Amino acid sequence: MNINNIFEIQPAQDYTLIRFYGFIDASTVQQIRPVLQRQLPEHSANLIIDMREVGFLDSHGVGLFVSLLKQAHRNKGHMAFAAAKGQPSSVLQMVGFNGGLVSYCPTLSDAYALFVKNRAV
Repeated sequence: MNINNIFEIQPAQDYTLIRFYGFIDASTVQQIRPVLQRQLPEHSANLIIDMREVGFLDSHGVGLFVSLLKQAHRNKGHMAFAAAKGQPSSVLQMVGFNGGLVSYCPTLSDAYALFVKNRAV
């Protein structure tokens, strides 16, 4: 499995976008966790998790997101899930990825706006 077909990282000024594809399950998390840890800038505070192309999420994927959330909070930032739908959205809501811990944004544009609205123009 090609790691590039599972996720990509796009750093920006106010946030880091992590776009996931396909299934985020035990087999993919095992492969991507070390690569993600190497590629994600350590100073990343605000994280946007793009879920538009995710079709399935299991507890291993939730564990990966907990790790990312810890990094965001350690850097005094915030994490937002964007465009989660179907089964992945249900899993995120069920495990408590809502409310004060993270933001859920219906679209990627909403997630971008969450982090750039406070920047002085």
